[in-house]
Amino acid sequence: MVLTDDDIAAMSDDQRRVLIGRLAAASGHAAPARRRLAGPRQVHLAVLVVSAVFLAPWIAYLAVTLPSDYSVHHWKLAWVGFDVLLMVLIVATLVLGLRRRLLSVLVGFATGVLLVCDAGLDLVTSHRAGLAGSVASAVLVELPLAVLLMAEAGRLLRVVPVRWGVVPDGTPVWDVRIPPATDADSWLRRG
Repeated sequence: MVLTDDDIAAMSDDQRRVLIGRLAAASGHAAPARRRLAGPRQVHLAVLVVSAVFLAPWIAYLAVTLPSDYSVHHWKLAWVGFDVLLMVLIVATLVLGLRRRLLSVLVGFATGVLLVCDAGLDLVTSHRAGLAGSVASAVLVELPLAVLLMAEAGRLLRVVPVRWGVVPDGTPVWDVRIPPATDADSWLRRG
């Protein structure tokens, strides 16, 4: 039996989700991978744990040893370079969004994070004379744009799986799970 487009259109969202799951299982893509001692996910999580453990004493060390005032070499290069990177990410987010690419979620969120960093660094490095401008820039431009980009990334993390029929409508973004590894992901174990 072959389902027609009309048959599929007549199905409820739940029926389409069941069909997608059955089709994935029939193709072998839904079969969980054989357990390994450590796969890419476990390695990534372990690296994050080790990073967090070593970062805490490093922050304490910096808090105690760094001077409160310091002259910086290449100040202009650092700020111009940072803003060029920010512009490249904003344009990349725009282009990826216009082309409806899922990668726009990651690039947009990263752009939002850099905008928050830009606002914070502007505020903590401003002299008194430039503080009002830094506050205005942060409140009126950088932080609203960061919130917009990060909120849209979160919305897309929920909407895309709903539209693909993988999760029910109304599922909060924090409840959308990464699918388990399958034997089809064996290319991750190579090389």
